Amino acid sequence: MSGFAVRNDGQGWRSVDGQEDILPNEWYTKENPPDPVPLPPTREELIEQVNAKRDSLLATAANRMGPLQDAVDLDEATSVEVSQLKSWKQYRVALNRVEQQENFPVDIAWPELPK
Repeated sequence: MSGFAVRNDGQGWRSVDGQEDILPNEWYTKENPPDPVPLPPTREELIEQVNAKRDSLLATAANRMGPLQDAVDLDEATSVEVSQLKSWKQYRVALNRVEQQENFPVDIAWPELPK
């Protein structure tokens, strides 16, 4: 009677003729095997995810900073706009430094979005 050898780590299975075909790192079932457990992301994948989020946040910052910088450049900025521009610049600097964080890329302390 055939069945399935399922890996103990949940990463896959294979068809077998019987329990005698089971390896030490497997268990046997006659039922449909469970879906494989997804692997955790690699360090490279985490870096890619963090960089994608950072780049998206940087784009948002650039869109918000543009009109504020224009007002400053034209000497038309209010004190509130000057303050907002400074906050956005500080935010952008903090975003560019996420790779310097101690737990990068596993645990990122994202800077707060300026108000």
